[in-house]
Formats: sequence, structure tokens, C-alpha cells
Amino acid sequence: MRHWLTALSLCLPLATAHAGMPSPAAAQQLAEEAYVFAYATAEHNKVLNAIAAKLPFNVLYNEPRLMGPEDNKVVSPNNDTFYSRALLDLRSEPQVLQVPAVEKRYYSFQLIDVRTNNLDYIGTRATGTAAGRYLIVGPAWKGELPAGFNGLIRSTSQLVFLLGRTEVKGQSDQAAAAEILKGYRLQALSSVLGQTVPAALPKLKLPTYRNSKDGQASDVFVTFNALAPLQAWTPAEQTQLSRFAEIGVGPGLDFNPPAAIAQAVASGAETGREKVKAASLSISPNHNGWFSSPANAGHFGSDDLTRAAAAWRYIYVNDPVEALYPIALQDAKGKPLNGNKAYRLHFAAGQLPPVDSFWSLTLYDAETQLFSANPLKRYSLGDRSPSLTYDADGGLTLLIQNSAPAQALQGNWLPAPKGPFNMILRLYLPQQKALQGAYQLPAIESVASQE
Repeated sequence: MRHWLTALSLCLPLATAHAGMPSPAAAQQLAEEAYVFAYATAEHNKVLNAIAAKLPFNVLYNEPRLMGPEDNKVVSPNNDTFYSRALLDLRSEPQVLQVPAVEKRYYSFQLIDVRTNNLDYIGTRATGTAAGRYLIVGPAWKGELPAGFNGLIRSTSQLVFLLGRTEVKGQSDQAAAAEILKGYRLQALSSVLGQTVPAALPKLKLPTYRNSKDGQASDVFVTFNALAPLQAWTPAEQTQLSRFAEIGVGPGLDFNPPAAIAQAVASGAETGREKVKAASLSISPNHNGWFSSPANAGHFGSDDLTRAAAAWRYIYVNDPVEALYPIALQDAKGKPLNGNKAYRLHFAAGQLPPVDSFWSLTLYDAETQLFSANPLKRYSLGDRSPSLTYDADGGLTLLIQNSAPAQALQGNWLPAPKGPFNMILRLYLPQQKALQGAYQLPAIESVASQE
């Protein structure tokens, strides 16, 4: 377990923007840059609001069910694991996550800051299969790791999204997986140590969710300004924020640009949104129609365009060593995937995705980036799917189409909608040849029209 001992200082709210007002052209450029910078945080607020509406801060919610088409709060959810969620308010005191021994089953807890950085992990890869207790502290906390703890994670923000995933090995395994969830426990440090509870702080209020993909693009700045004071910004980020303050974008600012530049700011934000949307369609190099996970996933640094594109396409992407997420947007001929055609994905013998845990191919409606409802209620296929029939030589052929294939082939069928769709192949704990790019996924072949 890494110790995140950072010299970052929490960015205090800015009382006013810079006195000098930029020209309309400069304001438009600043708004475009600021949108790209702020988008991931604003999109993150969608999930923050959804959780906070149902669950108090610092309470862990374990959900023993697999997600389906009705789940619309997070783009590109998986259909492989049970999820656990908590919003950690670290302003008053640290929180402690306790986990049981989890053997012969993948699990992980991903810790995400307001910027959508991955802070660290607790789980199969990061901390092993033994039971443990882990201390999670905010950027202003000073202290030493108490005895009896297995690790410390220092957050770069006062608000942390704790996202847990626990593998489910098919329908018959759900009850056993649900038992694992009962062993996860979240407590305040004072409760664990039997100490006096710190004085209560005013309840943390999240900004109202505003749709960051539709509507007025500059609404992103209202959300960002409200969440930004919770983040400890690096010196380089603070330099950017000082520039954005000229148009009213920054920690604690009231976004209300002067009339003389308001239209320019709105136009710049719209341009920024189109830039992010376009980047989400080519988030990484194209290999056989597949776009691999960004190499800097979860640790984007100053690469704000990739950060924003990832948030648009599949927010909370894991570190590559934890999971890879190649996404398929087109077939072998470069044509967008569409349910008016039938497709074939063939893995040759010995060329199945190389993983130390498991892999899964999941299909999404291209318009919503959510599961596509179908009569089979089947949203993914993978190495744990009991329905699969392998080729005689050990290879595997998957069928992706809207209409049902012959009965004998339906075990390998991943139902598609009638319109545009895309797919993500998740590789949990990918092996080195996948991480190093030596393994290439086969192209998706169009085999027939279904018009």
C-alpha cells in the first residue's frame, strides 16, 4: 500500500475574479480551455448527487445485484460485479475501510478524488486476499498510521468517491458473492480507536446536478466552482485556475461573466464540449477497430482532454494494471457498429484475452452509453458465461446482432439494439502482454445485413 504524503495545499475559495476583463476573443478561448479542464469534475457530480440523495456521507452501501438497463447514473457500467459505494467526507476526520479475506474471487475498492484521479486501491491486486484495515485521510490531516492498520491512503480532496467491485461468477454465484459484501465495513477513525468524536461540521452540500452533455455547456462551470474548493490543486493547476478566474471559473467563484463577454464565454464552452465529445470517439490509438484504454487512465496529470474524454465515455476508468477497457466503435472496415447488421468476433485458439482474473465483453447503446434492453436480459459475455460453446480447436466465436441466431448458436449471442451501439471488452488484472500492447484484439467482422 502506497503512502500518499502530498505537499499540496487545499485551494481556498477565490473571493473575486481578476479585475481586468479579457476581450471577447480571449474570453472565448479561456472558456474552451476551462470547459475541458472542468468537465470531468462536473460529470462526476452526477454520481455524487445520485448517491447523496439516497445515502448519508461516510456510509458504505453494498448492492448485491448486477446492473441493467434501468441503471442510468453512470455511463458504461459493468455487468460483471456487485458494486459498493460511499462518499467520504474527510473534512472532520479520517475514515477506515475494513475488508474480510477474499480468496478465489476478484475484488477492488477504487478511491477517486473530485478531479476523477484514482488515488489508490484496496483489493486483490493492490493489497492481497487477506483481511485488513485501511486508513483514508484528507489533504489537511496530520498524523501517523495507528497500530493495527494495514495501510494509509492520503486523498488530494476532502471528498472521496469509494467505488467497490466484487466479482460475480454467474447467476448461481450471486448468493456467495453477496456474503462477501457483508464483510466490508466503513467507520470513522474515532469510532475504531474509541476516541472522542470531533465536533460536527456543517453538512456538506453538493451542487445541484446539471446535465453536462446537453443543455447549456457553460453550466459545467457552475458545478465546477462549487466542488473545486474541496480539491487540493497542484501549483500548475492553480496557475490555470488563476487564468480561468478572468471569466468567473474557479474554486468558490460565482459564475456570472459580464454582459460584454457572456456570449463569448458561452460560445467557448460549446466549442469545448464539442472538443471533448470528439475526443471521446478516439480516446486512444485504433487497433483493428478497438480503442485501448488510455495509458494514463486514472492519472491524467495535465492531460485534461483525455481526462474529459474518459469521463464522457466511461467515467471512473481503472488504472491499466487493474483493468483494461478496449472499446469497439467500428467494424473491420471502419464502419460504425449498428444493429442493422450482424457481426462476428472470433478469437483464435490461444488468443483469448490474457488476464489473471477474468474478461467480459459488454454492449452499450451508442446514444446513451447504457445497457440495451433485450429479451434475454444478457448485456455481456465472457469467460465466466456458462452458455458459451467454444470452437473445436479451443477458439471462440461470438455473435453480435439484433435478431436471434439459430437456437444452437444462441449461447454465444450478445443481443444488439436496432441502431448504433458500441462495446467494451474488460480485462480484469490484464497480463503483461496486454499491458505492453503485444496482444491485439481481433477485428469485428460484419457478416450480414439485418435491414
